[in-house]
Amino acid sequence: MRVLVIVRPKFAIPPEQFPGLVQAFVAWRERYRSVFESFDFFAGSGGGCGIVNVPDEATLNQLMLEYPFGMSSDLQPHLLLDGDKGLAQLQAMAASLAPR
Repeated sequence: MRVLVIVRPKFAIPPEQFPGLVQAFVAWRERYRSVFESFDFFAGSGGGCGIVNVPDEATLNQLMLEYPFGMSSDLQPHLLLDGDKGLAQLQAMAASLAPR
């Protein structure tokens, strides 16, 4: 399943904790590199996003539980549907609602 995960910081990290969390983040990124289709930071602001492709929700949950900045971030997972499939479904629904 493909999931867009948006991460925004909720509050500042104490400066003395920041270096250790960054190192943990680097290790986490390497550990889960194979499931990321994209991995991005928001330029000029805090946070970022990524698209992960995982076999199930348990794997997604484990990935998010292990995210080093998780306790200080707002994590928003959004399950993705292929755009053409979603568009075909929308088109079928619209056709079923059209007057005959």
